Amino acid sequence: MIKAVIIDDERNSRDIISLMLEKYCPHVEIVATASDCADGIATIREFQPELVFLDLEMPDGTGFDVLLGTQNVPLFEAVFVTAFEKKFLHTIRFSEVEIILKPIDRESLTTAIAIIGARLAAGKSKDRYKVLLANFNKGRNTSLELVLPQSEGDDTTIALSAITYLEALGDKTLFYLDDHHQVQANRPFRYYADLFSTLRFYQVNNLQIAQMSQISHVSTEGGNVMMRNGVTLEVAERRKKDLLLHLKQYK
Repeated sequence: MIKAVIIDDERNSRDIISLMLEKYCPHVEIVATASDCADGIATIREFQPELVFLDLEMPDGTGFDVLLGTQNVPLFEAVFVTAFEKKFLHTIRFSEVEIILKPIDRESLTTAIAIIGARLAAGKSKDRYKVLLANFNKGRNTSLELVLPQSEGDDTTIALSAITYLEALGDKTLFYLDDHHQVQANRPFRYYADLFSTLRFYQVNNLQIAQMSQISHVSTEGGNVMMRNGVTLEVAERRKKDLLLHLKQYK
């Protein structure tokens, strides 16, 4: 059994999560619930759960405040539950922490529980929560850290600013870093294309995304982008004019 706690200021939400877990995830035992951050911190201290369902925004704070207030107790896995993903999109997604959008559906819940269960069974590191809190404190900029899920072993953390470019590799993604190292992530390219779409990255073709600060030169005659590390990427002709406009705005 996975011992769990629900922290949400809406009673209806707490009840729905409890009922859905009872029906679809009977191996998850709800040992307590709480309705705000202060009560949630006290509840976690008392019950020391393996899993906490955390409302992202509550009257007396956020789910991040709950994490900050429980750093001196055994670390647990968390699933954020929220109606508003975009506000903290990069903070959460960059950290590979699970998130479920309200209204909660069966597939989202069971998928999150399956991922959490696998992490607990494998004894995976919970360093992603340190990254989560660090990113939350930094705000949205290129100093953010990105957790890359690995097929085997613990996940790898890299600085967003260290990425030169990334490219599709089957159903995975390969990251090329400014120190010439490569790191493979166990997520598809499309996932990162969506995640990076509002940041200072540009998808130069169907398979590659470049960090704009790492672009040295864009050929006006050929369809090439020269990166600062000397690597040449092909830019789709239909994207070249838009890329040059983005670079001008970036500078």
